[in-house]
Amino acid sequence: MSKDTRRTNFTLTGQFIAYVLADNCEIKGIRLTTTEGERYIKLSKVLRPISAQILQPGSWIQVQGSQKIALKTGKAKFKAHSIIAALPDSAGFTDLPVAPAASAPLPPPQDLALKQVGKIRICQKSSCRKRGSQRVLSVLNSAIRDAGLDQEIELSEMGCVGKCKAGPNLIVLPDKTRYTKVKPQNIPKILEHHF
Repeated sequence: MSKDTRRTNFTLTGQFIAYVLADNCEIKGIRLTTTEGERYIKLSKVLRPISAQILQPGSWIQVQGSQKIALKTGKAKFKAHSIIAALPDSAGFTDLPVAPAASAPLPPPQDLALKQVGKIRICQKSSCRKRGSQRVLSVLNSAIRDAGLDQEIELSEMGCVGKCKAGPNLIVLPDKTRYTKVKPQNIPKILEHHF
């Protein structure tokens, strides 16, 4: 352990928001709303495949693990070792709004039209094309069409992003998430995560 960091155990209870994906589209961590605000928690390698089958956005969980605190900055990095179901009242969440249930009525169609259009940009320069960006683009195009997301996602080609050896490169807007070494089989995970 470094002199610049201190390692302690933690227990956080909160509402699961979303998964955080690595460049290869595998789950790396989760976002959790707690009484102190939103937190990013890295998952141990054992938890990653299990959590994908169990956690649903809006579910209440208790996360236990270890944290590293940088002594100079005071910033903490969390790593989860176990996740269990929790009740909102047990963590002092009485003041926080509860996420709507899955059985809540869908918004009217005119409200859907007001949503911001997402954009996916994919590099089509020669180096990325040699690594399969044209194939990724065609799979992405058909996946968007099949999912009925034509009106919600704008697909466009772009120039070089400077990571030619890690191609094909893809950027999802408006959150500016970058993906490298994208394979056609990763497209459904990317679409599910962002849209």
